[in-house]
Amino acid sequence: MSANFRMGDCAGGEAAARGRAGHARPLAVVLGLALAATLLVGCASRSQNSSGLLQPYRTDLPQGNYLTREMIEQVRPGLTREQVRAILGAPLLNPMFQKDRWDYVFRYQHPDKSADLRRVLVRFKDDRVASLEADELPLKEDPSDPALPGYRPKAAAAQATAQVPAGVPADAAKDAKP
Repeated sequence: MSANFRMGDCAGGEAAARGRAGHARPLAVVLGLALAATLLVGCASRSQNSSGLLQPYRTDLPQGNYLTREMIEQVRPGLTREQVRAILGAPLLNPMFQKDRWDYVFRYQHPDKSADLRRVLVRFKDDRVASLEADELPLKEDPSDPALPGYRPKAAAAQATAQVPAGVPADAAKDAKP
């Protein structure tokens, strides 16, 4: 009698091969469910307490005319429309039925969905500035203001530290007014 046996020739070998194939199917199901659960985490509620790990990136969104008090102070009663346009730029809103009114609106939406709104209203009489109304505006273009078009957090931080006089602690420089 010859003693040449192969694994597939005996009943034990076939059972072992079937057993390995039988374990592969439940493993694939478990891995598929784990993958699906991981993908669904991205659809979770957006609460303030969440880590943000699997949340989409949200960018800030500035819209309109970025104006400062420095710019507004240049507009005086009696200036023409062209002079106002040269100082403040073209108005965002130019109502069709109110020709003597220019609305400058600036809206800045933060990544957390909160928004800042700034409005400036210029009224004309006989094509000359009659009055000017403005919300609270920044004094001048401040590089640390995230609403400033072209704002870059790293550049603003570098400029802020560069303006601190030598020998003055950074906290004291923040509290000091120019």
